[in-house]
Amino acid sequence: MPPVHRRLHINLDTTANLAPFLEPLVPGVSPAVSAWLKGLKEVELHLDRWAFDLSDEGFWWRPKEGLNPIGGLVRHITGSSLRLLSYAFPQELPDWAKKGREWELQGEPEAKEVVEARFREAWARLLSAFQSLREEELGQEVPVGTQGLKAPRAHILHHLVEHAQHHAGQIIYARKLLG
Repeated sequence: MPPVHRRLHINLDTTANLAPFLEPLVPGVSPAVSAWLKGLKEVELHLDRWAFDLSDEGFWWRPKEGLNPIGGLVRHITGSSLRLLSYAFPQELPDWAKKGREWELQGEPEAKEVVEARFREAWARLLSAFQSLREEELGQEVPVGTQGLKAPRAHILHHLVEHAQHHAGQIIYARKLLG
């Protein structure tokens, strides 16, 4: 057996080191919702590895003037995810999440601990909402934004996970540039 296969075999025998997408389905939810939960878990793992161990200086470092700092990307993942969740399931947003994209990405730096605490609180809220989803709710059309447009709840939730993954990738790249 080639060495790659042996390494893969070893990793598959231990669930502690598995990427979330390799884990079993989440019990009690549809396979699609299970996949979204795994995607959210992966975002959290990426932020733990690539963002939350930085100093405040590293957290707010910009690779180039006008580009988004890691801290701004974390704020944006958090705020936009809560806004998208509020379209899927109408609910009140915290005041900071109402400030929007420009503040999240380009606003004044804050203590990293504040940004991380908001992320953790928001992620617990998201995971709970996703875990309570019923199959029949996924196809329901709900209003999105202020223009009166509607979209199926499943599309909004799928976009939420994709959007968070997209920006988590930017964080990984920025962190690698930082060194």
